[in-house]
Amino acid sequence: MSSKVFFIKTAISDGQELISQKARQLFKAAGFATCFKQGDFTAVKVHVGEPPNNTYIKSPCIKGLVQELLALKTKPFIADTSALYTGRRHNAIDHAILANEHGFNISVLGIPFIAPDGLFGTSETSVQIDGELNKEVLIASDIVRCQSILSVAHFTGHPAACAAATLKTLGMGCSSRKGKMRQHSAMRPNVSNDCTLCGDCFDHCPAEAITLGDVKANIDSDKCIGCGECVAVCRFGAVKYDWGAEDRILQKNIAEHALGVVKGKENRAVFFNFVISVTGDCDCFDRQDMSKIVDDIGIFASTDPVAVDKASIDIVQSRSGKTIPQLLGKDKLDPRYQIEHAEHIGLGTTDYQLIEID
Repeated sequence: MSSKVFFIKTAISDGQELISQKARQLFKAAGFATCFKQGDFTAVKVHVGEPPNNTYIKSPCIKGLVQELLALKTKPFIADTSALYTGRRHNAIDHAILANEHGFNISVLGIPFIAPDGLFGTSETSVQIDGELNKEVLIASDIVRCQSILSVAHFTGHPAACAAATLKTLGMGCSSRKGKMRQHSAMRPNVSNDCTLCGDCFDHCPAEAITLGDVKANIDSDKCIGCGECVAVCRFGAVKYDWGAEDRILQKNIAEHALGVVKGKENRAVFFNFVISVTGDCDCFDRQDMSKIVDDIGIFASTDPVAVDKASIDIVQSRSGKTIPQLLGKDKLDPRYQIEHAEHIGLGTTDYQLIEID
């Protein structure tokens, strides 16, 4: 049976207030209110941005969605977990301060920011999934404990997962620190003799895993967290992965952790993809004015995380006339790994019906 994916056109040029109204219109038209119950602790999963990045989805854009949850008398809270790399999202204190600065707070949205993985990203709950790669996954404890989820994903490219949308927002964005490490465990880059010792990878490595030798940069595999930052910043193609094996494993891991996030919340979760300001790299990159890879398209929403990602990928590729890997200039990547594996493990279906809302 196909899943319904609802779509409404919008663009950054509409302005944040209209974008918010359109997201709310989508929520109502799709009948998502039935997914939430009075008294629910509802996680509103977002990415609060990594300064000076300014292409993430701004807080006023989701105000209408939050107002819908408040009208339903749930107890919504903004949720985002700690990042592996060193930055302002590395622990709950700095993360909460940043969220407040970016408007993900009570004064703008009427609800608080709460880190569901605790002070240091170590508050976790093991969820049994019996997947292909994982029998159990480690999910942020308060994501597991809350009764419902409204996920807001910003559709972007990604240096390893290829497409970053709902599945990555759930699988990576709702996992504990240890859960993230498990997902990245297969990603081990190496430096070829094309290295010019420019130092960019050294400067940008969040784990301080890179040193500059006499001939080329060296990566300490024990310190490496597999984030892909070195691959993204290298201008000479000297940092390499075995993409054929490693990105496939990462994407499967993302799908299996996403399954752990929604387990027990069947019919209690809604997933939004904002396909605007679509950049080649994800919102974790601390860069200003990252260039877009496709014109703004709109907002997609569904109760099926696989269908909403598949629909988003399909329309981005259709509108651009290129595949996601071609748009990223990384032909060896393939977003189908996470989509097909997610369908295989029962997370959702790639068979969808697109319903456009005027």
